[in-house]
Amino acid sequence: MFPSPHLIDSEAPIPDPHAPSPFEDTTAGGKTSGTAIAAFASSLLGFVCLPAVGGLLGLTLGIAARGEIARSQGRRGGRGLATAAIALGVLNVVISVVMLAVLITYIARPSPVATRSTPAPPPVYLPPPTPFPTPTATSAPPTPVRGRGAASRETGVVVTHVGSVDLVDVGRDGDSLISVLEAQRKEAKKSGEKLVLWVVADDCKPCNGVAAALPDPSMQRALGKLRMVRVNARDFAGELSYLNVPTDKIPGFALLGSSNRPLDYVHGGEWDEDVPKNIAPVMSAFLRGTYKKRRDPWHGGQRDDETPL
Repeated sequence: MFPSPHLIDSEAPIPDPHAPSPFEDTTAGGKTSGTAIAAFASSLLGFVCLPAVGGLLGLTLGIAARGEIARSQGRRGGRGLATAAIALGVLNVVISVVMLAVLITYIARPSPVATRSTPAPPPVYLPPPTPFPTPTATSAPPTPVRGRGAASRETGVVVTHVGSVDLVDVGRDGDSLISVLEAQRKEAKKSGEKLVLWVVADDCKPCNGVAAALPDPSMQRALGKLRMVRVNARDFAGELSYLNVPTDKIPGFALLGSSNRPLDYVHGGEWDEDVPKNIAPVMSAFLRGTYKKRRDPWHGGQRDDETPL
């Protein structure tokens, strides 16, 4: 039997079906949110074994946990745990980004060995030679002298064997450079050697560096069977100019053709420090005609099939 309507107190509040029971203890914030626990654990893992990933996951779960706790109206606790997870996650992500930047900078910086390497002395620059009458070859070229340290008073030529390389030094008091080159070209052809003209100067440190590197095994492999005629740029300035051999950068190397004119030319500025490991690769490619990428390209002189003016 229902009570009469006039007995119902219209001013009494209507109970909220979602409100916590008066018998439920809400002072502790209810049951701790599992999402908050997972967020805190992920943030801690970011410092142990999952840098950046753990921190980012803890940050995301922490934000989600705080939203979940706010919507629970007190039935879920752990807001402080979620806040700690967010703070730790942010800290972990920041530290991870900084450490990654430091690592990239360390990897990208030059090697200490490379920074401590001694720079090579620059090529020696000589003033343009003073022109003088064009030299002519003698009708009877001198016979080259062979043997270690052997010399000829008539020709001023000294031939020294350095491994597989025949080093021919030409003195200023002998025959003309053109006649000496003609004799050495024939000798090189007979021995199956390539003929290279090596232009040096007085007190030239890079020239001395190349000379000291010649006996090195890597240089011997790079040069192979070679006849190298060494001349002083000042002693033979006119004849070198006639042959179109550059003398402005020393040391210089001219690969000679059948007319004793350069087919190709490089100088000491193509490598850094004058040591075998720097010189050998350049000279090897130069002698084989495969040296393409150059610091100072040579634009060529007169070809063998051209007629001099």
